[in-house]
Amino acid sequence: MGHDGGATSLSAALALRAELLGPARTRVLTEAELSHAGRVFHGRPEGLSLYGVAAPSMVGRGLRLLGRTAIECSVDDHCAPFAEALAECLAHEPDLTPGYVADLFCGSGNVGFHLRARLGLPVFAAELDPAVHAATRHNFRVLGIDVDLRHADYRELLACLPPPRPGDVVVVEPPWGAALTPSGLDVAATEPPVPGILADIRAARAGVPCLVALQVIVVGADDTTTRPSLRRCFAGARHLLAVPAPASFATGATVEFHVYAVS
Repeated sequence: MGHDGGATSLSAALALRAELLGPARTRVLTEAELSHAGRVFHGRPEGLSLYGVAAPSMVGRGLRLLGRTAIECSVDDHCAPFAEALAECLAHEPDLTPGYVADLFCGSGNVGFHLRARLGLPVFAAELDPAVHAATRHNFRVLGIDVDLRHADYRELLACLPPPRPGDVVVVEPPWGAALTPSGLDVAATEPPVPGILADIRAARAGVPCLVALQVIVVGADDTTTRPSLRRCFAGARHLLAVPAPASFATGATVEFHVYAVS
């Protein structure tokens, strides 16, 4: 893609992002809108895919996707390689014997869906936004997805999880909000900030180590924020995995999952 094409893609993506996080934030998108979002953000309609269902088929399958979820979700092309890499990592970490996955800000719930399918662990998920929770609960019911979804704050979920085991997987994906800038993603400025979430996780687990997984975006070669902010927030934790997505966004940005052993 040439320079003009790249500029056009970025301009279109920013305009659509503003629409989906603004006027269409809690509106259920049509098939045409879902396919358009897939094309703009992922280069093809099928790039927007959740639970193994691509955008052009979602409405026909009875699924509901809100405007904000089309922006904030972790798509299949990102989640499936992450789940596979995490499974391989756990196979080589005998001291880590997880009993569950806790998805603290689940949104679409697609990360938990893939981890449930690949790891075979029970998944507990929290979503505070009532519209997002209702849409995700509906989608889980339609597809028969076995995830224990709560309409709750992440701290409420932390307080009612099963007894901890070393290596339980805690997925941390709070809304990015103003933390995402042209220089990258500052995970210390998410809503709520990742350092505060980590403090709450440590307090709830009372010294039992866990794995903390989060997804970040690298905006391009000029990104000076994302990885340095991860290093600061997870100082003292052991970095186990960095899993880049196999396909980038149409804008040239890329997604990475990172996993840390936190105690």
